[in-house]
Amino acid sequence: MKRTSQFSIAASMLAETSRVVREEFRRRAQHLNLTQPQWLTLLKLSREPGINQASLAVHLDVNPVTVAQSVDRLVKAGLVLRERQEHDRRAVSLYLTEKAEPLLEELNEIAEQTRAIAFAGFSVAEAKVLEDMLVRVKKNFCNLENDAVKAETAKVTSARSSKEGV
Repeated sequence: MKRTSQFSIAASMLAETSRVVREEFRRRAQHLNLTQPQWLTLLKLSREPGINQASLAVHLDVNPVTVAQSVDRLVKAGLVLRERQEHDRRAVSLYLTEKAEPLLEELNEIAEQTRAIAFAGFSVAEAKVLEDMLVRVKKNFCNLENDAVKAETAKVTSARSSKEGV
């Protein structure tokens, strides 16, 4: 099998696996009556209290309007609190309320169950190898200015152009 087709298969598997894991989490969490942006917001706020909506939108890879709507609903439900920052009255920090704690515990339990399914039969060493490989993939996108990544990208583009007669 050609190198490029194996990478194509691996990239497809990565995307499909990500979709399947998200879908399993969504299925397990549907009884909570939260949208995906809402439960992702709660999970992010539990890890990074005080984040602002703009940073949250970047992290969640969604439109700032989507985040604003999700946060509005979570504030209305009493799960999230907006606080104006003292040093900049225009800036607003987001925090979980006490009411969100039981919901967050359930979301974390669902996440644990989903991870257990995803990694059933994996050893800790295998999980570490997978993590290391995925970190390398992520770094390749974060380091697009890297000469090695540029060279590899140019090679693939050149090979494709030659193959296609371009």
